Amino acid sequence: MESIQQTKIGIPIFSADYASSKWCLMEVVEMVKSMKESKQLIMPIFLDVTPGEVQHQTGSYAKPFSQHEKRFDREKVQAWRDGLKEVVKLKGLELNKVANGHQGEFIKLVVAKIIRELKKSYLEMGTVLVGIEDRAEELVKKLEVGIDYQVQVFGIWGMGGIGKTTLAKFVYNQIVDKFESNSFLKDIRETSRYPRGLQYLQSKLVSDVLELEQQDYATVEEGTNVLKETLSQKKVLILLDDVDHINQIKALAADVGWFGRGSRIIITTREKDVLEQFQVQDLYEVPLLDEGHALELFCMHAFRDKLPRPDLAEEALQIVNITGRLPLALEVMGSFLSVYGGRKDMWHATIEKLKFKLGMVDIQDKLKLSYESLEREQKEIFLDIACLFIGMDIRLVMPMWEDAKISPEVGIEILQLKSLIKIGEDNTIWMHDQLRDFGRSIVEQEDKEPGRRSRLWHCEVAFDVLVEKQGTSKVEAISLEGYHFMEEEDHLNDDMFRNLPRMRVLELAGARLDGNFRNLFRQLTWLSWHRENMSLPMNLVLRNLIVLDLSKSLIHDDWTGWSSIKFGSKLKVLNLRECQISRTPDFSAFPSLEILILESCMQLLYIDPSIGLLKNLILLNLRGCWGLEKLPEQLGSMESLVEFLIDSTGVKEIPISRGMKKLEVLSANSCRSLHEIPASVGSLMNLRKLSLKDSGLKELPDSIGQLTSLVELILSQTKIRSMPDFVGDLHDLELLKIDHTDITCLPGNLGSLKKLKVLDASWSSLERERAEIISNEILSLSSLRILKVRRVKSLPADMRALSCLQTLDLVRCRNLLTFPKLPSSLISLRVEAFSKLSSLNLANLVNLKELILFNDFELKELESISSLRKLEEMTLQSVKISTLPEDTGAFLHRLKELDIRFCLELKSLPALPSSLLVLRITACDSLERLPDMSNLKNLSMLEVMNCGNLREIEGLGNLLSLKYLNTDSCPLTELDGLESERLKSLTALSAAWSQVERLPDLSKLKNLKSLSVPFSGKLVEIQGLSSLHSLRMLSMACCTSLKCLPVLPNSLEQLCLTGCEQFSEIDAIAELESLLELDISGCRSLKKLPNLSKLQRLKILMMAGCENITEIPGLEELSNLRALDIFQCKALKLPDLSKQQSNGLLLTRIPQSLIFYGPIHSNTPLTRPTGALFTWSNQIAQMQGDFQPDHANIPGHYAQLRIEQVVPHGGGRDGEVHEGEQTANHANIPGFQSVLPAREEVRSGEGPSVEGRAEGSCEAEGSGTI
Repeated sequence: MESIQQTKIGIPIFSADYASSKWCLMEVVEMVKSMKESKQLIMPIFLDVTPGEVQHQTGSYAKPFSQHEKRFDREKVQAWRDGLKEVVKLKGLELNKVANGHQGEFIKLVVAKIIRELKKSYLEMGTVLVGIEDRAEELVKKLEVGIDYQVQVFGIWGMGGIGKTTLAKFVYNQIVDKFESNSFLKDIRETSRYPRGLQYLQSKLVSDVLELEQQDYATVEEGTNVLKETLSQKKVLILLDDVDHINQIKALAADVGWFGRGSRIIITTREKDVLEQFQVQDLYEVPLLDEGHALELFCMHAFRDKLPRPDLAEEALQIVNITGRLPLALEVMGSFLSVYGGRKDMWHATIEKLKFKLGMVDIQDKLKLSYESLEREQKEIFLDIACLFIGMDIRLVMPMWEDAKISPEVGIEILQLKSLIKIGEDNTIWMHDQLRDFGRSIVEQEDKEPGRRSRLWHCEVAFDVLVEKQGTSKVEAISLEGYHFMEEEDHLNDDMFRNLPRMRVLELAGARLDGNFRNLFRQLTWLSWHRENMSLPMNLVLRNLIVLDLSKSLIHDDWTGWSSIKFGSKLKVLNLRECQISRTPDFSAFPSLEILILESCMQLLYIDPSIGLLKNLILLNLRGCWGLEKLPEQLGSMESLVEFLIDSTGVKEIPISRGMKKLEVLSANSCRSLHEIPASVGSLMNLRKLSLKDSGLKELPDSIGQLTSLVELILSQTKIRSMPDFVGDLHDLELLKIDHTDITCLPGNLGSLKKLKVLDASWSSLERERAEIISNEILSLSSLRILKVRRVKSLPADMRALSCLQTLDLVRCRNLLTFPKLPSSLISLRVEAFSKLSSLNLANLVNLKELILFNDFELKELESISSLRKLEEMTLQSVKISTLPEDTGAFLHRLKELDIRFCLELKSLPALPSSLLVLRITACDSLERLPDMSNLKNLSMLEVMNCGNLREIEGLGNLLSLKYLNTDSCPLTELDGLESERLKSLTALSAAWSQVERLPDLSKLKNLKSLSVPFSGKLVEIQGLSSLHSLRMLSMACCTSLKCLPVLPNSLEQLCLTGCEQFSEIDAIAELESLLELDISGCRSLKKLPNLSKLQRLKILMMAGCENITEIPGLEELSNLRALDIFQCKALKLPDLSKQQSNGLLLTRIPQSLIFYGPIHSNTPLTRPTGALFTWSNQIAQMQGDFQPDHANIPGHYAQLRIEQVVPHGGGRDGEVHEGEQTANHANIPGFQSVLPAREEVRSGEGPSVEGRAEGSCEAEGSGTI
């Protein structure tokens, strides 16, 4: 109960048997008590019950309460009833409404608020999401994730406040795991307004995708070139949020060729014409909420319930209609009216005001009502956030407001309750862009002259005000963030600040200050300054400074600022993130410091002992200080310290003493040199989280059992081999992670951890010793929700006592002979590598939604799966079943995804449920037939691959929703049904290595975008391609029986004809003006190509092995060409490619004999199939020898170069140099022959080295050398 009082948010999770536990009911009462006394927030979660059942104790709650009334006194039971009623009134999430009944998605959206170990790539969502699931499902289908033949750009548009970003983020979270990398670029409209804003966005995109530090780009063009060069091989998911100009898209995603195949680009905008200008084909207009969903959303904020109070139902509906059913307006107005409860007079007054504004389209007029209801101090906080602090850590800003005596705790709480701001999981402040614009408009309306406004947030406007000395006493805050300062020109002097006596916030970015600043910053409480050369002005006095942010500045140990700047004693926040210091300053001058951030000071070696004087320090962040090996002993006496972060440092010891009595979080992840923690850790009586993941820790002290407040203990990837039994004394522990460790046994009193919810022992070594403890103790873990174990020797025969268990992963438990009886609460079950298991009874798992059976099963049948009525996903791999139960289709009516792999004895399948969305069958060699598919009206993806005995697929033509069909490596002789008009949804068809001789007429597949039939050696004809105007990708590689190219649609973007040896001409490709990639490699019968000059979008041309082709007509006109593969094109002569070379043309796989006409242009890479890379430059060309084309880029300097033999990249040993000869005509002396020594550096790798000669000549007027 004490732990409940200490938490900031209580989350009761109501399941069907929740009311059976008196402990659960007691916790609810305690949560309500804490809510009333300390304003603790409560967010109830309703799993398989409705709020009504909980509130009125009906349904599954009726019987337990009848029993309680017999066992306990009436007052206690009534308190439990009252507690449930109070909780239901609050904001809550209902599984069946929020996540469409899918608990996996529900967990992603809800539990992310509590468990901070979720992947950082997920975007944070609000807790109340109404009417979004159906829209998101529609968009996910349109995005065709998993179909990787193309890059797809998708546009979401609609008016401000309608929920574009929320919908896009929801979709993003659902599909992000399917991509190699991802990036979310928010507020593009706002960011682009700043100087170098687009460069910043380009840099962030590259940084996100490649996981590198952000780089500065001097121009948008530089950023564009980097994007082109670095991202083309990555399958990425990119969300461009709030775009309002086509130039923004051009700077970030101008061409789909920038990104790897399968990438998806999602764009949100208010301006449909921007998407149309960019020719985005897939558009989605976000509609208004229907009246039912709009009313529900409003009520969730106004009443904390899905339905209105009966006495205010009419008024609620009026407001829903007046606000236009805009989600943002509904949320803000609902939160605004929730303050007034049932006061009808206030509701009616609000309705009248809204009616007065009815004719005004701008949503800001509706938001104004909520703003006007704020107190003066709360308005100040709102405006500060809107103008300056969006995205900022709330903990850094609070001290400044506290100093101003404006009660920030109350203000922030009110702003959140009114839905005007949100505080994220990582403590960052979030505000909707409409609210941001609304707040800024209030400031802009203060005066038409910027110098007479309270806050200046646009860096160019702020800079002009300073330079023109237009500032007045009304200015309180100036931000120059985003301004690109020129070192010599854009310095700021003291005169520019003399008329700003009330300035309290100053963000200088990289500005240089000159002059005498005595008495100029008397009221300054916030100073942010990021500069490479931190030279200081005279008399910089900062007596009232509260927050000093010098992050990313080139501050060294000898910086004089610590002594020359006259700080007062009020400084509470010091941010030195990514500074170049090797030692910290003397902290004795900062006695009031509460937050010290030294994160990523990678050169930091020494922390001054004066840090022990910081008696008020709450947060110390040393993450990423790799060189830091020793911490001062004085840290152990820091009585106020709450959060201590030393992740990724070289620390070997942690000074801990009883003095750290308020410490709640100690995180030492990736401290590889940390081999032990002191026994004094047991004195940290308030410690709630101890995270030592990936540290060098070898053992835990026995005193760990004294941490009676500990909630999370994370020991993943450590070297710990055993756990002391004292761990069983951690009665508040909820999460224990010992995965990827050598721990061989769990503590003997594990069962005493009554509150434990997550036990992750996957990839540990429990099988070695004492694994029977799991059997003996696990049944006592009554709160356990997630259990993951590996290689255990035994499990309890009956685990039904774990009534809260939802996820169970049992991996490589090869010695288990019998499978335990499991609790009906289970939702996800993964069973892997039970090699001795011959039977599996799952009949009682009535709530199971995900079932994974994986590897080495002796199971012959799965009769009990017919009882899994809620099953949605099932994966069977390497299971020895011959079929599924005959009644599978009748009883598994919620099954959406069925994946069967490597079940080598599977011979047939029964009728499948019509609910199926995805069916994958892979490498089931005994499978002879599939059931008639005609009933699968919802099936969108069908993959049947590598099934060596499958001859036909029945009912294919009736799959109305089918979008993706893959029959690769199945010996099908026919694909009947593809001619059907019913397959109007089909967008991708792959039938590689098929035995089909003639495909059906495909002309009715109007939405087909991808057709792939490579290595179909018997295929002689493909009909109907000319009618497929949506077709973008066609692969007929190695279809050796095809004699001529079919008539093709102009929509094609990718065409692969590799190995079509009978093609003697392909003249039709000359008209394919949309073509981006063309591969005709190995078409040995081709003797000529048509004129390619119309293929202006062509980027890649692959023609290796076309040894009879002598020229490529129109090649010199292909200005967008980026790659040309001409390996083994022995007769080929290339035209002048200087224009393409300057645009970045890459010549790949150079033949052993190449005639090249044209200027040898610098920086033109040439490669061979072995990977040899030759780079022309004015200094070195690594080929047979060193070439130096001094004047090669001068028009008129033409060279004929024949490369006979080269040393492949990777031949020989590192650093090995081969001597050879090169013969060249000296350019400036006609006829002069010279033999020069050739040097060649061979890089590491495999492959033979080849020595040879390189001959060249240069004929030109003027001078030059080769």
